[in-house]
Amino acid sequence: MEKILHQFFEFERLEEALPFGNGHINDTYKISLLQKGVTHHYLLQRLNDKIFQQPDAVMENVQLVADHLSKKEYPLFILKPFKTKKGALLFRDEKENYWRVFNFFENTISFDKVESTTQAFQAAKAYGCFVKTLSDVKINQLNTTIPDFHNSKKRMSDFLMATKKGLPERVAEAKNEIDLILRHEYLFKKINQLNLPLRAVHYDTKINNVLFDKTTKKVVAVVDLDTVMPGTLLSDFGDMVRTFTSAFDEDEQDFLKVKIRVDIYEALSEGFLSEMGSLLTVQEKENLPVAGSWLTLMQAVRFLGDYLQGDSYYKIKYPDHNLVRAKNQLALFQSMQQ
Repeated sequence: MEKILHQFFEFERLEEALPFGNGHINDTYKISLLQKGVTHHYLLQRLNDKIFQQPDAVMENVQLVADHLSKKEYPLFILKPFKTKKGALLFRDEKENYWRVFNFFENTISFDKVESTTQAFQAAKAYGCFVKTLSDVKINQLNTTIPDFHNSKKRMSDFLMATKKGLPERVAEAKNEIDLILRHEYLFKKINQLNLPLRAVHYDTKINNVLFDKTTKKVVAVVDLDTVMPGTLLSDFGDMVRTFTSAFDEDEQDFLKVKIRVDIYEALSEGFLSEMGSLLTVQEKENLPVAGSWLTLMQAVRFLGDYLQGDSYYKIKYPDHNLVRAKNQLALFQSMQQ
């Protein structure tokens, strides 16, 4: 680790390196370096190039976003990458791992679940402010870091193939869930026919990608910029609705508990629209209410499709794990529809 850090900094001593956060994609460490007699903290991260297959394109986006936000009257702290001594944004080690370093935000905390309407409002307002500040970014300058990430047409096509070529016993077991998805396929077709403007969107608007001040409990930063790329506003708003409004995570097996919390939905809507409301097109305004259902159904499709094909994408802890996740998301979807 010292060898990696020496690619970025001069320092007298590596004082501490601790695993940091609950991320499932990249390996992250909080680093304490003694530099000129003073301890400084940084985030060291190994970028998962199996998920992000074009690491340089990811970092070009991250740098572009950081530079753009820095030139604006942006009220939050900005996640900024450090360059190596050779001027690169990534260091590739002898094992072909990609490493990068970011600034560390002191006295901050993140949450895995939304705990109050105040928290939902603040986080959604922060995401709204983030997208608003990036609203004049030239879209053609942003790389697509994960192709077809929220392409529900392709997700549905892959799902239909899974129902035909998946494991027969699993296809039979999941008949009710498959039928439910097929009955609501019209939602995907509706979204696909919309001519919504492309914007620079975050694409991963979970509550744990917003940092709060430990003392004041106010939002101080929007982080995890790897998925920032061209997309529609429905992706950011929909993923907030999907992940903010359920009081339980995707692994909850008591599906009767899984339902939309209307007060959280109203709070996040108010927070997001307080920043983005004036910038929305008529079509965006008209279709914002279905964004949560769209994203939640798409996630159910992804979980169930993976289950039918033998669990080749998502990590599982038991054989029916992906089926449970799919049923969980379908319960949330039906609650949203009601």
